[in-house]
Amino acid sequence: MLQNFCPKLNQKMISHTCANGLKICIFPKKGFKRAYAMLAVNYGSIDISFDTDGKMYTSPLGVAHFLEHKVFEQPDGGNALQAFAQTGASPNAFTSKTKTAYYFSGTEKFMRNLEILLGFVTTPYFTAENVKKEQGIIGQEISMVNDRPGWRVYENLMSAMYAVHPAKDSIIGTVESISEITRDVLFKCYNTFYVPSNMALCVAGDVSAEKVIAAAESLLPKERVALPERDYGLEPCEVVDRRVVQKLETSMPQFSIGSKFAFKTTGAEGMRNRIVAELAADILGGGSSPLYNKLYSDGMITADFDCEAMVLPGSIALVLSGESRDPDAVLTKVCLAAERLSKDIDNAYFDRCRKAYLGLKLRSLDKVRALCQEQAEAVFAGYDFLDSFEIINEITPDEISCFISKFFKEETTSVSIVAGE
Repeated sequence: MLQNFCPKLNQKMISHTCANGLKICIFPKKGFKRAYAMLAVNYGSIDISFDTDGKMYTSPLGVAHFLEHKVFEQPDGGNALQAFAQTGASPNAFTSKTKTAYYFSGTEKFMRNLEILLGFVTTPYFTAENVKKEQGIIGQEISMVNDRPGWRVYENLMSAMYAVHPAKDSIIGTVESISEITRDVLFKCYNTFYVPSNMALCVAGDVSAEKVIAAAESLLPKERVALPERDYGLEPCEVVDRRVVQKLETSMPQFSIGSKFAFKTTGAEGMRNRIVAELAADILGGGSSPLYNKLYSDGMITADFDCEAMVLPGSIALVLSGESRDPDAVLTKVCLAAERLSKDIDNAYFDRCRKAYLGLKLRSLDKVRALCQEQAEAVFAGYDFLDSFEIINEITPDEISCFISKFFKEETTSVSIVAGE
């Protein structure tokens, strides 16, 4: 059991790597009434092609999301949500492009809730009947979200930006792809990725680290399983489509503008690249940016405008989304703003943005859910979240300018638009 204490932050993290490869990270929070635990799996919707036993296997699209739904079901016919309801905990789960996570929060019976979490995630129950039933449920979900402009504008952007990388495909799959998911497919992917060596258990609250570690080592499988090689394909620098438009009923056109570039996203270098990317997104299109203020004051966007960094294995994209009656004009303004920032960034503005970004990260230390999510992401990328705070203070305006200079070239940028008939 190791301790990483950051005196400047007055924050300690206790970490432990079990013999089975599970990484446990605990943030002691003396006096906190609410505790939070997340069991994250380094397996998301992009992990569809992987090498097992020397053979390449490709699963249907949407298996990671499908598994997230099915793992809650238990062999006794019950559901893990029912067990949590009896203890007063608030559980949930999510699937992203890169990971799947199961979590709960509660003010009492923490160890009992932790036992439920560790137990149901590692007790799969898949039958031909419950798989078929889930196909119908997720099929309805796909039909519903495909009619939502906000969903479609994002999915269309992904398929416009990426030619090979499975980030181009929907997290939940398609009606056709989920019809190919069988009990055997689920077990194949579950047994490959739902292993302790591919998981992270992150806990924050007034809890006993020794008891958390003891429970994990007692309840989880003891064997350490070698992880598969994942294949994301060789993604070209250029985007597939520079402009894609879909007609859907919406009061105002919605847009997403994205630009991609290859970066290392793991280890110490990857940690720094992630920080630079998030800070660059704030500087380019955050709520206090000149770009945002100009677009908003000119009536070109609504207040619902966002700029974010999307991190994938070996790649980072800057994505700006919002509503506008003239998305193409917004794209032009974004490219011009990026060009200006690639040459020079006002030092005072940079300092304000960096302090605001640091403040946001500092506040996450007292938000148990955000803290666990940050650390789970860090574990899978090969670093510790607490180590990132020193890096934030090292970032320079020139470093941000250099980063932004790699984006929003004509050949690496796509705009997705969803507009009414």
